[in-house]
Amino acid sequence: MNRHHLKTALGVVALSATLLGSTLALPLPNDTRKQTFNLAPGGSVSIVNGGGSVTLHPSTGRQVVITATRYSDKVEIDFTNTPEARRVEARTHVLSAKSTSDESRVDYDVAVPAGISIVVNTSTAPITIENVDGDFSFSSDAGQITVRNAANSFVHVHSLTAPVSLSNLTGVHAEIMSSGGSVQMVSVTGPKVKVSTTSGDITYQGDCSGGGAYSLVTHSGAINVTLPETASVDLSAQSVSGSVINDFPFRERSHNTFVPTPGRSFAGTSHSGSSSVELQSFSGRIRVKQQ
Repeated sequence: MNRHHLKTALGVVALSATLLGSTLALPLPNDTRKQTFNLAPGGSVSIVNGGGSVTLHPSTGRQVVITATRYSDKVEIDFTNTPEARRVEARTHVLSAKSTSDESRVDYDVAVPAGISIVVNTSTAPITIENVDGDFSFSSDAGQITVRNAANSFVHVHSLTAPVSLSNLTGVHAEIMSSGGSVQMVSVTGPKVKVSTTSGDITYQGDCSGGGAYSLVTHSGAINVTLPETASVDLSAQSVSGSVINDFPFRERSHNTFVPTPGRSFAGTSHSGSSSVELQSFSGRIRVKQQ
């Protein structure tokens, strides 16, 4: 091969390598589909998804509008709508066990009516719901769970390492269970607020109003509670081997179910003590302070 032909051949190889690299770097094609379903009052919506995201927000009327975006042909989206319009379900169906996380990803944007039951199960997909009232049951292994702006709702959350964020919830019955994920609550009030973690930290900022029962329990995580001076609570805090710090001006309780131990436990009342607050840990630190 002469020098001219060799130079040409090398140029072709270099160009082919460049084109191949560009092709591999291109994003996967996306395919967006919208489905609209009618839902009877008191009906339910269920979303089952592995990776991607699930976002829920209010719809108009009694319609459920699901916009699903997939990023490869290695995943399908199965829709179910019962004839009596009592249940709507969207489920991600991965076609190959060898699919990458990008190839098996589906993003869901779901508009839902108020006052229904919503169930979302994910692996790594974050779940976000905002400005919707109803009965929520959310479960995620690692995807963050966010609930904002709801009233008179039931909120059930289960996570492994997924962080949980709740804000501006009033009149709620909330039950949060987590293994290693943190739980953060801002302005969350209602008849019952219960949080339990193994190693995740629990943070509460608000007034614990509503005459409810608030229970924050962790094994080795930290509990941090910040209350305004106006908070009307009857509060007790106990840790087996962790420290307990109080920087809030409580009145000392005259009768307790346990004997307070400096640095390990305390009990006190603020104003009329309309809500009960129990803080418990095994080895984690507990701190209560004034906002």
